[in-house]
Order: sequence, then C-alpha cells, then structure tokens
Amino acid sequence: MRRSATIPLMLLALATYTVPASAQIFTNVPDEGLSGAKEFGLFPTGRILSTEYSVEDGRAAFGGTVTAAAHLKRFLAVQGGLGVAYSRQEFTYYRPPLVTFTPTLSLILQRSTAADFQPYALAGVGYEFVRYTRPRCDCEQSKSLGIGHVGGGFRRMIGARRALRAEVSSQIGKGGPAFSGFAGVSFFVGGPADLIRKSRPRPPGRVRTEPPMRMPPRTGQPIAVPQRTTTSAPRPTPAAPPPAPVAPSPNAGAVLLTIDGTQVDFSKPAWRNEAETMLDGLVVDLTSDAGEGIKLSIEAHTDNIGSNAANITLGLDRARAVREYLLSQGVTAERIRISSAGEDSPIASNTTALGRQQNRRIVIRREN
Repeated sequence: MRRSATIPLMLLALATYTVPASAQIFTNVPDEGLSGAKEFGLFPTGRILSTEYSVEDGRAAFGGTVTAAAHLKRFLAVQGGLGVAYSRQEFTYYRPPLVTFTPTLSLILQRSTAADFQPYALAGVGYEFVRYTRPRCDCEQSKSLGIGHVGGGFRRMIGARRALRAEVSSQIGKGGPAFSGFAGVSFFVGGPADLIRKSRPRPPGRVRTEPPMRMPPRTGQPIAVPQRTTTSAPRPTPAAPPPAPVAPSPNAGAVLLTIDGTQVDFSKPAWRNEAETMLDGLVVDLTSDAGEGIKLSIEAHTDNIGSNAANITLGLDRARAVREYLLSQGVTAERIRISSAGEDSPIASNTTALGRQQNRRIVIRREN
C-alpha cells in the first residue's frame, strides 16, 4: 500500500520541482486571477481501496473523477467532486466486481490564480458508498461510511480557460485510509472580463477606397512662364526660384488618440470593442476633407512582464493591428508609421497590477 501511494506523490513532487521560475510570469491569466470563475474537470483516476473492503495486497481500482469548483478569491476555492472506481480483483470477504462512489466537498487553499503554475492543498469531508457481492449468500450488498478528505495538487495554465491539473488525495475513515490520484485538463467558465479575448480585429464594415488625387500645395512663389516674342531668336527663360520650405504644423506631435490598458488585451495584440469605437471616430476625422493630409505615428508600449525583446515584438504586433484596422477603413499606408517602445517608457510603476495596466497602451500622434 505504501509503495502504491508513494508513486503519485513522487510524480506530483517531480512536476512541482521541474516547473521553471518563469512560471511565475503571468502570461495566460489576467492580473486579478480567476476570481468568480467556475472550474470543471473529468479525469481518469487510480484508487487504492480502504482495508475495510480488502486485504493488504490487491487493493487497486480504476475509474474517473468529476469535479466542479467555484473560485471565490485568488487564493481560495470550494470544490465538489464525485469519484467512481471499479475493481474485479479477488478480495478476502467480497466477490468482484466491487464499485465505489465517493462524493466529496473540499475547501482549496491555493497559490494566486493570477500565476500560470498554481500548487494547492485541500481538505474536506465526504462519503464512500460501496457495492459488492458476498460469497456466503451470493447477493449484492452495499455499505457507506463518512470520511475525511485531504490532499494536494497543482494546475498549470495552458490558456485563459484551460489548465493541466493533477491531484493526489486520501480519504480517511474507520476502515483505514484510501488513496486516489488523477491527472487531466480542467476548463473554466465565467470570471473576469479579461478572460474574454479577441484574437483579431473584426472584418471591415465598408469597402476601402483611395482618396482623390490632390494637387501639390502652393508655395506662394510665382512660376516663370515663357513669353512669346516676335523676334526670331527667343530669349532664355529665367529659372524659377526654389520653393520656400514648408513650415511644420504647430500640431505636429499632438496626441490624437490613446488606447489605454483597460482596452488592451494582456499578452495579445488585440483590443476590445470600446477601443474599436474610438478608432472609428479617428477614421472619420482622417478621411474628412480637413484630415486627408494628416500623417500618423502609432507607438505601442508594454509592461515589464517577460523579456525586453518579447515586449518589443508584442508592441509591434499591437501597433500593426491598429494600422491594419485603419487601412481596412480607408486610411492609406503611406500616412502611417508604427513603432514599439516595449517596456522602456513606463508612465506608472510596474510593481502593481494597476501600474502594469496603465503601462500597456497604444499612443497615436500626428506627425505633420
């Protein structure tokens, strides 16, 4: 029994030890974690039966476990579970098959669900119901007993709504402890608004049209025109003076629009519906007669989570997403320049979730 129970515990310890320190980087989960989310899972399960039903050897059974959990806080969750195990081994007092049903209710104390890797411990209560056949009467009978339920496990987020999960637990009753372990994938429903992601901007709602050709701006200098003469040898035409340099607009560098951190998806180059409404208003200004000559610079900023190179790339992806949307709405490419500052120009402290949110932004400026 001890050897069988030790194997899943060793696997759990090995998985915990081998997760790198970078697992502390919040890449898949929003800063407020999974508070308010519901977690569901269906897992294949191995079980070591209590000595109440079997001898020391041959106590293995196999089945499945269904779990449903409510994440109350980043560090706290309540979970209900139902384990079913089946065995056809020969037991001392019972004839196979033997089927166990184990409903449990547990309180989970866990690492913050804002992290990618989340070890946890659980404790609770439950019942164990067993159906079996007695050799003496060749009849089916059942037995139930109250149990205490304790254990531990971990989650490894593989997306905003999925996690790899493993758990080892012990059910302690009057007949001696039983052990179970499972591993698989769990899924999340509901929770923070940050779990709702947009993979890309919506398709354009109107056909892209090129603006009409514009005449070059007047320089204010007269252009020399050859004069007709009655003589046989025409006079040489004096060269026109070079055009005067165009003075830059006093509005150059002015911020036209800022998409702040509440509208920028964490770790993704997408934005939310409210930001698209703001961009549509900018498109109206840029495609009007007064705004056709305006050129733009789109500069994206990130927080300090992750490497600087990765943040530069993420910023460029965000700036490109904005440019592609403006192009789809009729703004020409030669009017748009994009860049990424990465994490180098913060406007708030990166030590808090609010500060990191403020630093994730996209700034659109006028260039001329």
